[in-house]
This record gives sequence, C-alpha cells and structure tokens, in this order.
Amino acid sequence: MTDFNAERKEVSISEFFDKNKQMLGFDSPQKALFMTVKEAVDKSLDACADKAILPTITVKITELGKEKYRVEVEDNGPGIPRTEVENSFGKMLYGSRFFQERQTRGQQGLGISAAILYAQKTTGFPTEIVTKVQGELTAFHFVLDIDIRKNSPHSISVTPEIWDVEHGLKITITLKGRYVSRKQSVEEYIRETALANPHSAFHLILPDKSLEIERSINTPPEIPVSVKPHPHGVEMGELISIFRENEEKTIESVLEEKFSRVTKQTAKLLVEKSGLKNKKISQMTRDNFEDLMNAIKETEFMEPRKDCLSPIGAEGLFKSAINSFKDYHPAYFSQPVIRGPFVFSGHPFLVEAIAIYGGDLPKEEPIKVLRFANRVPLLYQSGSCAITKAISSIAWNQYGFSQPVKDQIPVGPLIIAVHIASTKIPFTSEAKEAVATVPEIMDSLDILLKGVARQIKTMKKKEAHKNQVEEKFSLIEQILPQISMKSSKILNLEPPDIKPIISKVMGVVAFREMDGELFA
Repeated sequence: MTDFNAERKEVSISEFFDKNKQMLGFDSPQKALFMTVKEAVDKSLDACADKAILPTITVKITELGKEKYRVEVEDNGPGIPRTEVENSFGKMLYGSRFFQERQTRGQQGLGISAAILYAQKTTGFPTEIVTKVQGELTAFHFVLDIDIRKNSPHSISVTPEIWDVEHGLKITITLKGRYVSRKQSVEEYIRETALANPHSAFHLILPDKSLEIERSINTPPEIPVSVKPHPHGVEMGELISIFRENEEKTIESVLEEKFSRVTKQTAKLLVEKSGLKNKKISQMTRDNFEDLMNAIKETEFMEPRKDCLSPIGAEGLFKSAINSFKDYHPAYFSQPVIRGPFVFSGHPFLVEAIAIYGGDLPKEEPIKVLRFANRVPLLYQSGSCAITKAISSIAWNQYGFSQPVKDQIPVGPLIIAVHIASTKIPFTSEAKEAVATVPEIMDSLDILLKGVARQIKTMKKKEAHKNQVEEKFSLIEQILPQISMKSSKILNLEPPDIKPIISKVMGVVAFREMDGELFA
C-alpha cells in the first residue's frame, strides 16, 4: 500500500537518468564505452554539419586499468563559444535543436551529458573539454562535471590554452568500460559511420590497432533548414495544441502560418470544408477539431519539402559502399534506391538503400543488414527495428535467396545498407537503438527494399546466363578439336585449322546470348 505520509521531493532529470542509465544505453561496461564514443562523434558531426565543414575526427581510446578507459574525441568543427560550453556538456535537455523541425543526429540534449554523468558516477573523474572558435587567439580548457541534484554544470577550472588549430573541439572522458573488437564494437561503429557520412574522415586509435578512413566524397551535404509540420499525418492532440497556443489568431492564419504546404487559398478551403467560417479558436470544440482533421485528410497538399532532410544521396552511398566493402571483392554493387519524401505524424522522411552482392561475402550465413537513422549506425536492438522487420517480411525466395524460416532474414552473400532520414526519427526508446514500426515508414521500406531486391535478381539472372555461355564455349573448345582429329584420321587428311570454325560457332552462341540480353 502506498504511504501518502512518506516524504516527497522533486527529482531532477539528471537524478532520474542517473538512476535509470540503461534507458540511454549505458547498461553494461561494453555498451557504455561504445555509447560514449558514439555520443561524442555524433556531436562532432552535427557541429560540422551546421557549418558545412568537411569533418576530420580523431578517436583515441586508452586502457588505464581493469575496465577503466580514457576516451578522447577531437574534431575540426566550429568549436563552441566559451559561454556555451558548460551548459552544452553539463546540463541535460539543453540544446538548440529541440524545437527545430529539421534532420539532426542529436536533438534532446541528453547524449553527451549522459556520457559525462556515467563517467563521473563510475570513476569519479571530471570531463575535460578544449574548444576554439575561429578568429580567437586562444582556446579554453574546461574541467567540469554535473551537479546531479540541480541538473547543472559544475566547473572545476577554466583556463586559456594555446591550441594550434583554427577551430575545433576536443573532449576527454574517463569511464568504466570494456573494450571489444568484435561485433557491436567502436571500430564497427566508426566504419559504419564513415559509410553513412562519406564526406567525413576518421583517425581511430584503439588499444589493439590504429585505423585511417579517408572521405569518399569532398562535398559537404547541404545544411538542412527548419520547416513547419506537414498537415498530412498531424495527430489530433498536436493539432489541438497548436491552435490552443494561438487562440488570438484566426483559424485560417494558424493553418497558413503553423503548417507547411498550406497556402492562403488552401487554408480558406479547409475552414469552409470543416464548417468553421466565422468561428473563433477559443470557441472550437472537440467535434470542430474532428471536422478540421477530416478536412485535412481529404485535401491534397504538395509533398513535404526535401530541404529539411540530409540524405546520404546516390553518389555518396555508391562511393562509400565501394570504399567500405572493396576488400570483399563484390561481384555487384546495386544502384542506390531513394524514395520520398513522405510524411508521418507531420514529419517528413525519406528512405534510401544500396546492396552489395557476391565476391568473398559468406554464402551460407544470413545476409548482413546495416541500419542507419539520420546518418547514425544502429548496432543494437536489431530484432526490434522497422528496417530488420521490413527485410524479414519480404519473400526472398522470389529473388533467388534462401529463406529457411518465413519472416526471417534470408541467407546468402549479400549486404543491404538502409538509411532513414527524418526531422523526427520514431525510435523505440531514448537510447535510439531501433526505429519503431510506423505504418508509413514500413510501407516505404517495403517498396524500397523490393526495388533493391529486383536489381539483385536481375544481376543473378545475367550472371547465370554468363556462366551458361562460358560452359558452352568450354565444351566447344574441347569437342571440336577432337572431332577434327578423328575425322581427319578417317579421311586420311591433314587436320584443318579449326580456329576460324570455333570463332564462328562461338560468335553465333555469343550473338544468341546477347540477343537474350545477357550483356544488357
């Protein structure tokens, strides 16, 4: 029974996540090390993206003792102004992106602060940050931790420092962790991050190896712009909230000002269709909002704007896939397939994918699925993710792959990389490890993946035809000389030069096969 006389107190967000660190992905030493690197790198990539800088990022992991590591991440981003450093790293739910409707990696202002909180909780060490903004003579070196009860930064020291770079940021975190070099490792995360961010270069220094990854393209992506929610997909609760916050305005003006793709003429039409002419927002009932919602659903709008999104793009996907998987000597890289933008709950999104087939990829193992959301690799919770479920739901036997169990990942020498880009990714939890199975996203993934699968099927068919032709050529080269020798012996004649005959026969075979689109 609840004791209502027990002492009660308000709990800060920092205290809450300190007690529930597994919600943000810090639920084991191995995962904590991975998450710390991930959050620091994501923050660096977002900072570079905001200023259209080609990122060069160094990640160094040093083992200090049993389950004790120092993580250093340095970037060439714009740096953070001195006055913003403490709150940016030492206060949860602090950031500039939370109210922006555009694609970013981080939005809630939780990730890097959670890593700092975990580090001070497990080792007692503060975090060190060095930042330099372009045009300033010196950098500033911060040593800070988080006041958990107040959810506020606690600066231990701030000192000017000479740093021989034009601009950038370096963060050093000492934490309890466990280093692994297998699946779901820091190396795997960096390699996949390079695939999804082909304009980025990485220098990775690990306890057991060093790794350089060069950028695949030399053009930074366009900076996404913030947009208003699209009317298609806006839910009832959000619709009511938007109007309640703007009761001093007319219904038409709210529709035009607060939603994208709604013109003055369209707003007027929606008001008329829903029977709300001359109605004030303060007078609107639940039934009125229902009528307005139905009018929105029945009205055609322009598709969502693309400039709020930052897709990898066909060139980036193709070139980074070649760089990432060239050591497997694949037989085939599919053409990247991109679909969208579409909309769910008012948020624009698009999906894109590429497939890599054959070569030295394992033939008797399940295909490898690479999942990305807003250019960030998803290495955990694969079975709960919309991408995995969309791939599993396809009947892969129709495309030439074995699928021993229905609705499971197929088997074969294939890698499929799938990226979802959106102004708001519907993750299954705050840890942002899997995408929820939103119907609109599932439908678009299904069409996208079938498009990729058809390319692989066509390529496999051509490969089979090519093998057929080679077998015919081999037989002809073996049989015709034997026929020539035996015939000549019977007729007591010199064996003729059969090379022109072989060429003629082989030419006919090749012509017939080409006519069947072998070389199309």
